[in-house]
Amino acid sequence: MTERLRDDLDTLAEAHGYSGRSEVIRDACQSLIEAYRETEYEGKRVLATVTAVFGYDNPTVEGQMVEIRREFEASIRSNSHNCLEDNAGCVETFVLEAGYSDFLRFIGLVRGAGESVSVEYTVVPVDTMQPESGEH
Repeated sequence: MTERLRDDLDTLAEAHGYSGRSEVIRDACQSLIEAYRETEYEGKRVLATVTAVFGYDNPTVEGQMVEIRREFEASIRSNSHNCLEDNAGCVETFVLEAGYSDFLRFIGLVRGAGESVSVEYTVVPVDTMQPESGEH
């Protein structure tokens, strides 16, 4: 665990009334497990936007992102890589259309690309975007 992550955990614990790092980590793990338990989209195709933020000039993470792009090439509808001002970090954005289980695997790989990668996403089932019959 990086020193910065430990400091962030300590700050979060103090600001939100946690007893310490372990309680923050336990709560975060429970939230992550709940996110993966969502079964509403099970077996459906989904459209997702995924944003990954990580440190500037991090060849390991950038290499992982390249591998993820290659593996999911058929499902990625859009992808961009941008460097933040003054080299403050990098932002990788994806628009992904895939089966829900593939989406979960994609998210797991992006999160696993490096300890410093922060990931946010939105996901909706593709069938909610289809107009009802009779509508124009």
